[in-house]
This record gives sequence, structure tokens and C-alpha cells, in this order.
Amino acid sequence: MSDRTVGPEIGPPLLYRDALMLVIDKPAGLPVHPGPKGGPTLTDHLDALRFGLPRRPEAAHRLDRDTSGCLVLGRHAKALARLNRLFADGKVDKTYWALWRSPGRTGTRSPTSCARRPRSPRAASGRSSCGITTS
Repeated sequence: MSDRTVGPEIGPPLLYRDALMLVIDKPAGLPVHPGPKGGPTLTDHLDALRFGLPRRPEAAHRLDRDTSGCLVLGRHAKALARLNRLFADGKVDKTYWALWRSPGRTGTRSPTSCARRPRSPRAASGRSSCGITTS
């Protein structure tokens, strides 16, 4: 287990820590919050991230269960409120990358450069031209 591992079993690595926030590397397959089916969640590991504070940190945003990436946590109520406001006001830049492998072709796609679906503004439309690199 590395020094950056959060929990004793499957805790995500700690990428950044200061007085207000933590940034962790959430692995794909680990939901942030408990769901109806139960099972392990990131919430199970938050107590290990107190670093001497009386309460555990809380997620300032979410990443889907199958999404890996940087997750920002507020270390106390005031920090969490400030982080939530930054996310709500669109003052946090996010970049999403999709990686895939199919027979004879691998590559990456940046959905942030793709057109959005009219009924689902968070999803990219597969009909648009996106930046794709294949190798």
C-alpha cells in the first residue's frame, strides 16, 4: 500500500491536500454515495481523510460510478459551501476523456469538444464530430 492510499482496502490515492480541500483519484467502479444495491462506496473511506479534523470531508461534486478521475472534497462546512458555489457558478474547469479499445482500433475522445444532446446537456452526441486520436 502506498503512502497516498486513503483506506485500508480500496481507498483512492490522495492527489492534493490543503487546509480547505482534498483532491483524490476516484477509481472507476466505486460510487461516491451509497445506492439502493449497497456495496462499497467512497463514503466508506472518508473517515480516513480527516487528518485530525473532527468531521470527515465531503464531496463538492460527484463522479458517476463508472467514471474515474479527480474528486474534490471540502474539509469542513465553510470550505464545502465555498467549493459547492464554485462548481454551481461554473468557475471550475472540467475535462472529460473517454478511452476505448475495439478490434483493430484504440483511441481517446474528449467529449468536451463534442456537441451536446438537446435533451441531456451533460451527454455528448455521437453524431457530432469530436476530437479523436487513434493509434
